[in-house]
Amino acid sequence: MASENESIPLMERLKFVGIFSSNLDEFYAVRVGSIHRALIDPQNHPFKGGGDLKDLLKDILHEVKRLNARMDAVIGHLFEELRNHRICMVDEHTLSDRQREFLDHFAAQKLRRNLFPILLDPSLEFPYLKHVTLYLAVHMYQSEHPSDFRYALVEVPTDTMARYVELPSRGGWHHIIYLEDVIRLKLNDIFKAFPYDRYDAYTIKITRDGEYDLTDEITRSLYEKLSTSIKQRSQGDPVRFVYDREMPKHMLSYLMEKAELKECRIIIAGGRYHNVRDLLRFPKVGNQALYFAEQRPLKHHTLSDQHSLLDQIEKRDHLVSLPYHRYDTIIDLLREAALDRKVTSIKMTLYRVPEHSSVINALRNAARNGKEVTLYLELQARFDEEINMMWTETLTRERHINLISGVEGMKVHSKLALITRVSGKKQKRIALVGTGNFNENTASQYSDHILLTANPKLTGEIDQLFLLLERGFADVKFKHLVVSPFHTRKRFISLIKAEMEQARAGKEASIVLKLNNLVDQQMIKHLVKAEADGVSITLMIRGICSLALNKDQKNLRGKALIDRYLEHTRIVKFHNGGEPLYFLGSADWMERNLDTRIEVMVPVYSKEIQDEIEIFLKAHWEDTYSSFSIEQNTYNQRHHHSWRNDSWFQP
Repeated sequence: MASENESIPLMERLKFVGIFSSNLDEFYAVRVGSIHRALIDPQNHPFKGGGDLKDLLKDILHEVKRLNARMDAVIGHLFEELRNHRICMVDEHTLSDRQREFLDHFAAQKLRRNLFPILLDPSLEFPYLKHVTLYLAVHMYQSEHPSDFRYALVEVPTDTMARYVELPSRGGWHHIIYLEDVIRLKLNDIFKAFPYDRYDAYTIKITRDGEYDLTDEITRSLYEKLSTSIKQRSQGDPVRFVYDREMPKHMLSYLMEKAELKECRIIIAGGRYHNVRDLLRFPKVGNQALYFAEQRPLKHHTLSDQHSLLDQIEKRDHLVSLPYHRYDTIIDLLREAALDRKVTSIKMTLYRVPEHSSVINALRNAARNGKEVTLYLELQARFDEEINMMWTETLTRERHINLISGVEGMKVHSKLALITRVSGKKQKRIALVGTGNFNENTASQYSDHILLTANPKLTGEIDQLFLLLERGFADVKFKHLVVSPFHTRKRFISLIKAEMEQARAGKEASIVLKLNNLVDQQMIKHLVKAEADGVSITLMIRGICSLALNKDQKNLRGKALIDRYLEHTRIVKFHNGGEPLYFLGSADWMERNLDTRIEVMVPVYSKEIQDEIEIFLKAHWEDTYSSFSIEQNTYNQRHHHSWRNDSWFQP
């Protein structure tokens, strides 16, 4: 884990633990959710993987328990390290009188209005437990008469309050308490109407199936169907139940029965605290040495702030490398297009949109300035549907924006924009092709590329793709763009086979894949055959890699890099007989990206941009600071290139 890398500042290592926990929640909601549906209803929800599903769930539970134990050890170590920097976690039993007084005011002024305790009564319907939401299960009883007891639930309101509460401290110390421990402290006040003197509280959490089913009613719009289906997802079947292992058996049995958890196959006895993902929002305390040093984005090396960005892009291609370059370059370009008299239209695809989007505001401004604006806003972006639906409601009130709000059954995952300028009878187009979302918030956290080009070979085909989105799907031919679901798989298989022919002829042959995920079995089979034929293959896979690397594969090497900025760039390179082909864009090598989404990988024709990409790939491969192995039996271990040539260039 990156959180175990002691060369990373302490507070940043806490964030990596939070990322792990957040990813694990999504894994259960999505991946384990699909297994759960296949077990419950195999006819309507067949599972594409092989093997016995019950055995698969057992294997998952075994591995997750191992990882959770490792995570707990890491957290314990990190909190011990924090004490060395005068940062200390306290609980309701270790508070000073001054801190208790502070929490009295905190509870009265802030906490109380956010608490809605629920008594559990066998005669009443059991309350619905929300997805990945923390609850305190409260056991109230008389210490002299334990048989006189009641149960209650209190939701920990982390959606409206901070999970970590900073306390008054002295002597340069920072004392922090969990919000649920503040609630524990105040249980006697919350339930003071009852004749009990003991209040024990145990944390519980349910993870629910994160998928939704769109209804088959043709007459209803996708927006309406999603509105209904998202509500269904929030009430999905439980796929994981985590509870405090100190909870009494009688209380656990009661909760299991009343919450209808008998069908939940993943039940984990955990510790006192859950939802470790909240470490992503740990208070910023302590000195600057505990954090990454501030890195201000660089001024772009080929674009000048003093001249028209549109004019500069018309003259040559440019590559924006995020977050190392300012994302303001993209916003400035859209703002310039909104005001430029020569610009007649702007077209754009958006997948994940922040709640406050400068990109959308620039497009709205363009429409109000008389530009023809076409915006494809993907409603089915998983876990971002509600924000995208909110923007859909807002933009439908903009009279001059042609809004396309998703197509059922086909996600548009490509990251594209097209600006058309007309001067006299001449028409020029400028395209933006990204590897990540047009989202200024994530642009500071993810490593991505955006190609800015006026190459008519590319812009003409991107225009055709937008026409395809506007008028409906059809099997179209692209000479330059590599577009899913039409021919991405076929094109890349063809290029793999071409490298195999070169290798069999005794010539140099190589493939470089820098992706988030390499999962598709057909593509993996072709890579394995290519390696056996002598094609040198380099893998840089940040996430899931289903291609097993081992020492017998002399022509295959691979790694993952998990660093300050989460790697998100997708780049594919083929040696191509000494005339390398480079592609960048939105598609990972997963079945969904190749076959069921609109994805675009664009060829990079500019020699200058090819050189920049080569420098990027070389630096990525030769890193020894934050790299991890993806080889069998050493997976997720720090990578020191011990069994592969350290050099980027093959001998």
